[in-house]
Amino acid sequence: MKQLLIYIFFALISTSSFSQSFPLENYDSLKVFTSLEKALQAPDSVFRLDLSKKKLTEIPTEVFDFKNLHELILDKNKIEVIPGEIIKLKYLQHLSLQHNKVSEIPTALLRLQSLKKLNLADNFILRIPEDIEKLKELRFLILWDNPINYYPNSLGLLENLEVLDLLHNQMNIDTQSRLRNILPKARIIMSAPCRCQDGE
Repeated sequence: MKQLLIYIFFALISTSSFSQSFPLENYDSLKVFTSLEKALQAPDSVFRLDLSKKKLTEIPTEVFDFKNLHELILDKNKIEVIPGEIIKLKYLQHLSLQHNKVSEIPTALLRLQSLKKLNLADNFILRIPEDIEKLKELRFLILWDNPINYYPNSLGLLENLEVLDLLHNQMNIDTQSRLRNILPKARIIMSAPCRCQDGE
């Protein structure tokens, strides 16, 4: 029965202009494309794309043509920049670039109104942008092992945030206390505070 429902779901997509966002937890059963070449053969059916460990130095431009993309995994590459074209993925709910060389959270990414999970762990992020609160649907923000030296109070405006993972980031006790105060409902994962300036 489950397989029949999945078949019907894809049939509707392939025979119409149907394209919308659906809950993060509801697409686990959908196919994960791990080859860009195969994904390009059926672009309207690509909801989940995993290009981890592909030795990428940038996000392939073809990725931004997958208009129905909900999950994009680019872990363990050598990507340095998240380009402005990311805004084309208007249904994107899960973006992961863990273990890359990204140093900035760009303005375009903050315009992804459907984004619920953002994983930029083990990169070179220095600052969380002031307008991070634009990600109104964000539930998981994973930034462990980054040299972040600035945590804006606007993090407290992320009303749907459930988890903020800052493990192994160098933070002093004042910053940790401030984050707990502005995000009383979120689970904040942090290492022991240091006697240092944030990010050192």
